[in-house]
Amino acid sequence: MMTMTKIAIRTISALAVIGLVGCGSLNEQSPAAGMAQMVKARLDARNGIVAPAAPMLTRAAADANPGAFLLMSRAGGGEPASLVTAGVNGTKVTWISADQVTVTLEFGLLVATRGFAQDLMAADISQVIQALVNSGGTASRTFEYLDGLDQISTQVLQCSIASSGLETLTILDKPFATERFDEVCANEMIRFTNVYWISDEGRIVQSRQLVSQGVGYLEIASP
Repeated sequence: MMTMTKIAIRTISALAVIGLVGCGSLNEQSPAAGMAQMVKARLDARNGIVAPAAPMLTRAAADANPGAFLLMSRAGGGEPASLVTAGVNGTKVTWISADQVTVTLEFGLLVATRGFAQDLMAADISQVIQALVNSGGTASRTFEYLDGLDQISTQVLQCSIASSGLETLTILDKPFATERFDEVCANEMIRFTNVYWISDEGRIVQSRQLVSQGVGYLEIASP
């Protein structure tokens, strides 16, 4: 398996590629085309026009546009939705679904959501990233949510990150050899476990990450 230091380097390079992908002309399932369709869908909704269901992402489209899509579903939910890039801000990449839900990832780790009943407003996961680079360790992470008075409520948790061994995943009919890392976090109020599957090439190809206690976990895959 590739060392975590190389994973960090590869991830930074991948983010640069993602930023460039949105600028090029790809095909009808390109990020640019996807965003145009979403804008049209929003305007149609305002005019009372019911938009058709979003098309399912195919292996052919994912292979033709590497890094251009994410698959996302609620843990234990139904079919995953496909997301395209909505914007890049430094090391943070925001992805959007056809129904206007967005997730923001930093090096593949969830730092914000919009569109859920209880969104994750922001997160500081810098120590978690460093622990993954070191192939495990301890970290502090911070979550910010809106409370009932629309004030920011902050949760600080202590986390332990460790490898759980090698696993082979299948995403859109394609196998990926990965190493699984479990992140167990807790404070006096909550306890949860995030899971990251990292490929030989250094990508987080799949993860299970908590949004909030009200929403639960998202399962996110990079096909």
